[in-house]
This record gives sequence, structure tokens and C-alpha cells, in this order.
Amino acid sequence: MKNSSVLMCLAMAAAASTLGCSSTDPASLAFVRNAQAVETVFNAFEAEDPEAFWGAFAETAVWRGTGVNAPTTLSRKKMRAVYDAFWAEFDYELMAPPHFLPGVDPETQRPNGSVNGMFLWEVSKTAEDGSRKAVQLWIYESFDFNDDGDIVFTQVFSDLTSAYRVVRGE
Repeated sequence: MKNSSVLMCLAMAAAASTLGCSSTDPASLAFVRNAQAVETVFNAFEAEDPEAFWGAFAETAVWRGTGVNAPTTLSRKKMRAVYDAFWAEFDYELMAPPHFLPGVDPETQRPNGSVNGMFLWEVSKTAEDGSRKAVQLWIYESFDFNDDGDIVFTQVFSDLTSAYRVVRGE
């Protein structure tokens, strides 16, 4: 009798875990789709491909101003000018395959399809004489999405200003 009760409990636990694994959480599906979009953004950023890069962002997208004395938010139009200037001066390379983490709604603490993570990037610049300077730095980035899968809010945290100074030789 005891053996059959133990077997019954094990069978119920196995069934419950199998059923639990087969249920689909819509937020996790959004996270997978959105992580793929961020990977596309990273590839486009490295390739300096503005069409592919900006194609992932909503027209109303904003960036958190994280630099010293930066405004709270920066518009897509402003960031396009910033990224165009960066691409003209620097080269960027992601140093390892990205490992994306799911974000959560700050109020509910439940997954919401947002994507974030720490990523090791290399920033480099080739001088007119052909010499190249490069630095590597960890950058924390987060991306929030609308229901259409477009990025609507981005935050980038790192000491990029110091990285640019080193690469420029300042």
C-alpha cells in the first residue's frame, strides 16, 4: 500500500511537471521575439547599417539620458544624429555572443517581454596613419517594447565617455 501511494505521488508529480512545461507564458514568447530583435539591432550596430538598426525602433522611441547632465530622455531623432556621429568616428564589435535576460514590470515584478543584459563591447578607432586604438568595456543595456514588437525605450549604462577619450588619445 505504501509503495502504491509513493508511486501515485511520483506519477502525479511527473504529470504536473509535464503539464507545467507545456503551458506557454505569453510574456516568455514576447521575450524570445524581442531578444531576437535586440540581436538584430546589435548586428546592425556593428555593421553600421542604419536601415536595419532603426527598423527595430518605434518612431516614438526614447532613450534614457544616462550621461552627466543628460536630459531625462532623448528622442529617436536626437539619437540618430548621435549614432551617425559615433559610426563616422568609431568601430564597434560585440566581443561575445549576447546572453539576454528577461525584464520585469517594475510594479508587478512579472516578466513583461523586455530584454536586458551586460554585454562586452570593443570600441576602436583607426588613425590616419593606420594605427588602431581599442578599448573593451561592459555595457548594461535594456530595451522595452510595444505590442507590435518595436523598441520604445532604451537605457545604456557604461563609462562610454572615458572609452571615447582613451580611443581618441585624449
